Amino acid sequence: MKYIIVSDIFGKTAHLSNFAKQFTAKSIIVDPYDGQLQSVSDEQSQYDFFITACGHDNYFNKLNIILSRVAEPTTLIGFSAGGTAAWRSQAIVKNSQIKKLVAFYPNQVRHYLDLPANVACEFIFAKQEAHFDIHPVIACLEQQIKVQCQQVDYGHGFMNPLSKCFDSFGYQQYSQYLSTENN
Repeated sequence: MKYIIVSDIFGKTAHLSNFAKQFTAKSIIVDPYDGQLQSVSDEQSQYDFFITACGHDNYFNKLNIILSRVAEPTTLIGFSAGGTAAWRSQAIVKNSQIKKLVAFYPNQVRHYLDLPANVACEFIFAKQEAHFDIHPVIACLEQQIKVQCQQVDYGHGFMNPLSKCFDSFGYQQYSQYLSTENN
């Protein structure tokens, strides 16, 4: 199994590269900035930069090209904006080699609830989001047979050490879960 890790707004970082190493199979990282490391001052500034430098639709289009070329069984693991881009792409690209999506705190998915789950999709939502109620989103997504959702006791960004909501216990828990579940 191959893994495509779709980054959040922080892009490819040393932390994300280290995360990718846990998978015994081949993994690649897709990010909004073509692998260029970002100097991050704070999350709001980074989000503003993401919107200017790439944006949600361009990130989605970039991922579509990559997913259309996948030629071996692949699991997508997406974080925040990357999780939403992966959700959108799995619905549009329809590549039979894409086998699963695991999306962490993909808050923009709330704007794309009408998309079909063409692969097994697992959404891991934060305990709360500042801009919307998670519960109706979960209820809508779980109406699809291929979708499973869980809401965890961690904040948005708990898997990213650069996030103010990083949680080392949550990171360890879900890193272990992914490596045992998917390897």
